[in-house]
Amino acid sequence: MLTFVCRLALPLVSLVVSATSSSVVNEPRSTPLPILKLPYASYQASGYNSIEDIYTFSNIRYAAPPVGNLRWAKPAPPLKNTTLQDGSYGHACVQAAVDHFNVVGSGNGYPLGAAVNQFISGIPVPRFNTGDEDCLFLDVYVPGKALKSPSTANLPVVVWIYGGAFVLGSKDSDMPALPFYDGSVLISQSGLDIIFVTMNYRLGAYGFLAGTTMEREGLMQGCGINELRSITAMGESAGAGSLVHHLVAQGGTLEPLFKRAIIQSPAYQWMWDRAGKVEGTFQAFASLANCDNTTTTTTLDCLRNADAATLQAANTAVMSTVPAVSFAVGPTVDGSLIRQLPVLELASGNFAKGVESLLLSHCSDEATLFVSGSVATDAAFASFLNSTFPNYTHASVVDKILAFYPPVVSATATAAAPTYATESERFEAFLRDSCFTCSIRYINEAVGDDKVWNMQYAVSPGWHGTDLLPTFFNARGGIGAADTWLEDLAALAVPVIGVLVVGLSVAMQSYFASFATTGNPNTHRVVLDIPPTIQWNHPNVSSEGITGVLNVGDLGFGTVSDSQNQKTPCDFWRNVAAAVTNLGGYAPPGAVVQQSLVTVTNDPSGNYVGGNSG
Repeated sequence: MLTFVCRLALPLVSLVVSATSSSVVNEPRSTPLPILKLPYASYQASGYNSIEDIYTFSNIRYAAPPVGNLRWAKPAPPLKNTTLQDGSYGHACVQAAVDHFNVVGSGNGYPLGAAVNQFISGIPVPRFNTGDEDCLFLDVYVPGKALKSPSTANLPVVVWIYGGAFVLGSKDSDMPALPFYDGSVLISQSGLDIIFVTMNYRLGAYGFLAGTTMEREGLMQGCGINELRSITAMGESAGAGSLVHHLVAQGGTLEPLFKRAIIQSPAYQWMWDRAGKVEGTFQAFASLANCDNTTTTTTLDCLRNADAATLQAANTAVMSTVPAVSFAVGPTVDGSLIRQLPVLELASGNFAKGVESLLLSHCSDEATLFVSGSVATDAAFASFLNSTFPNYTHASVVDKILAFYPPVVSATATAAAPTYATESERFEAFLRDSCFTCSIRYINEAVGDDKVWNMQYAVSPGWHGTDLLPTFFNARGGIGAADTWLEDLAALAVPVIGVLVVGLSVAMQSYFASFATTGNPNTHRVVLDIPPTIQWNHPNVSSEGITGVLNVGDLGFGTVSDSQNQKTPCDFWRNVAAAVTNLGGYAPPGAVVQQSLVTVTNDPSGNYVGGNSG
């Protein structure tokens, strides 16, 4: 069962945003910053940027602490608090480290490079904030005019959902030193015409523990929705992957809380084998938390009563129960909120039709950072697939994957399945197609070209996540006056390469801000820029490569035919998704997607059971 906390938080975002235009007051001179009055608490602005005229309200609680009986349950409303909050109290959610990143690029394919990468990438990603279960907070960035003239400032809202493989990350990254997710720069680019919201959501096993036991005992389903038609959802990596799942929630009948979305590098691992591998992960976590032999209570009740330290240790340990570069938990098919894999819901037309427009983007080299140096032979690749795919697929689907991505030395290579120079290159192509870029094509094909703008971020090195820098880069600081090291870097770099760094950032931000305010990235884009922006047209998804894609390159902007999400491999993976779903009997009745990969003799919906309706 998967928890999309953002779906449940957005009604409270609406409450917060409406309060910024109706319930904000300026206190006496002793407390000059405005106060946001909500029905359950009052929050004083934690900061004011006088240069850009933007207030920040930090750590607004949007739900009760998800502890005890609220673990693995729907977020509950916050309790009333009569003490004025100043934004200083708030936590990131409990984190789990991610290791095995490939930090040497294509050098990973050579013995020395593989050895160096194995050593370096074994160092876990640092935990930027101390994690805590009491973490359901959000930050709101508000332009001054929304507070000073609330009757005339009816502004659209952008809600940011961060990435981190669904196991790490937070709404404010490592501010102020590393100001990713600071909404000030996008607000400025919009002409102070948007409100920007960032939010925490439960991570790892706390947010995405799934399986048939969780479906029976848990309460982690979608709640009622208050439509927010002025919201633009925006997310990267796991955050973008969440948005993909929002589009297909309950087979598209549960309308998302946004009318526009900016989806950057959507990434998630397929998890559909509810009664098999997914349930196995649940049981492994329960065992690590000493809840595998309960006789007087349910497993979930035992987990809810476990002490925090035990759960944190189990959350960390369960991540090591899966092969390198794969993940133990993430958005999971549950037969109810997510009926089947998003690619299949999109293919069968079961997605939200109320979304007006989408801005879809990916990086030019999404998968390199996730290529494991341990997958260095054909046998190792086969072993990886067999360990990540369930047993019932090994004799059919896994063999087809191995054939589609043939060994480095192969006499069966075709144009559709070429040879690869190294095993790393082979593994990278597999990861790119299955976990990253094909989602862009699937959404584009389903929604239609006229509702979509496509972008490729190809500034060197083009790795996954490198587009975050121009998305949030703020070049308005100066030496001595800068608040962060990124602003100092901008000031120092201007005499050398800073013109391009700053210019690309300003241009990208202007495209994004224009899309958020008007639904079209061109309307308010910065035209006179170095490098200059260009007209961003709709794509054409009918050919092998998606044409008309805006390319952000080292020297500026252009239009390309996208080679990273080509029709042939993406069609193959749609076939794989249908094959594993139908073979397992997990297809929703009436929404079975046909495939030509394997012969299915069983009922494709024979094991489909709706998730917990509680």
